Amino acid sequence: MSEQLFKASLAEVEEQIKETQVDYGYRLTEFSIGELIKKFRTKSYQLQNEDVTEQDLSMSFLLVPSYQRDFQWHEKMQSEFIESIFMGVPIQPLFAFELDEEGNLELLDGVQRLSSIKSFVSNTLQLNELTELDTLNKYFFSELEVSRRRKFLNTSLRVYILNEKTDEGVRADIFRRINDTGLKLEAAEIRKGKFINNKFYDFILESIRQKNFSDLFSATKQRSEKLKGEKEELLTRFFAYSDQYENFVHSVKGFLDDYIVSKGLVFTEAEKIEKEQQLNKTLEFVTKYFSYGFRKSKGSKSIPRVRFEAISVGVNLALKEKPDLKDPDLKWLESKEFREHTTSDAANNKSKLVGRIEFVRDCLLSKINVNDLNYDI
Repeated sequence: MSEQLFKASLAEVEEQIKETQVDYGYRLTEFSIGELIKKFRTKSYQLQNEDVTEQDLSMSFLLVPSYQRDFQWHEKMQSEFIESIFMGVPIQPLFAFELDEEGNLELLDGVQRLSSIKSFVSNTLQLNELTELDTLNKYFFSELEVSRRRKFLNTSLRVYILNEKTDEGVRADIFRRINDTGLKLEAAEIRKGKFINNKFYDFILESIRQKNFSDLFSATKQRSEKLKGEKEELLTRFFAYSDQYENFVHSVKGFLDDYIVSKGLVFTEAEKIEKEQQLNKTLEFVTKYFSYGFRKSKGSKSIPRVRFEAISVGVNLALKEKPDLKDPDLKWLESKEFREHTTSDAANNKSKLVGRIEFVRDCLLSKINVNDLNYDI
């Protein structure tokens, strides 16, 4: 379609919507996980396969069409999906089409999920890197209690089934729209729903709207879809690491979530005032002395998380130790050591997290002689 030169009238808008609307015939049903994995067949499976069993002949199939992407989820993603099922998290419905009068189905959306389930039930997938149900780490399906395996297989998943009259072009288009328009929620966005009525997280959401915080982000690309929830994420890290960075273990998401839960249970008005003061003093210090705030340079359009963590938490810790700190020598910002501390993310590495925070703190407190650092480019 050529580029429109003029804005269409509302009448033209309504007419085009009506012309392009499709009357999709579908039904919503549920299958147990046990039923689904029996039906599920990858694209290499043929209905005419000579090796089909009598049991195969008595059931309909759920087949992967040619336009579906190959399996892409890595082990951690698969494990987290299985964890979600055990936790009772609502799972997005699968989409399928009726292929024929025999009841065979073509899977439109859900191959990653069903492949993960099948790998787990067939003992190919060993659960790993779980943070909520960490007791399940290192387990295969066959190692669980029989009753737990039955409950898992009896768990129902919803399936939207479109009728066989829907042509192949429409099917492929629906698949594209389902997969291209969906956006993966960031951890901070998930927390908005997870921590409803948590007083501490409510405080985080209030704090991101403060002018002194927003001003430090005014030149960054905060409108980008990729950065949704980024301000909440950074402030959560600021408070959690300021309080407990020495106790950090492995998973950033799990560490931050645990911190929010524990703070939410005992978050008093007095502590809220204290946290506000810590944040304001830190932001005022950064605004006053750091020429580019948390950014690398005047023209930088983003604030790397590791850089924000190092500067914000390092400043906060330095001010706690020396409240009257002023006119710091910030030569270290251009040092090779600081670049190394803040170039590699290594978000799950405790020694690197501790290293970058304490480097900034100790430079500000003159525990590190900034003139002894390496400034070679």
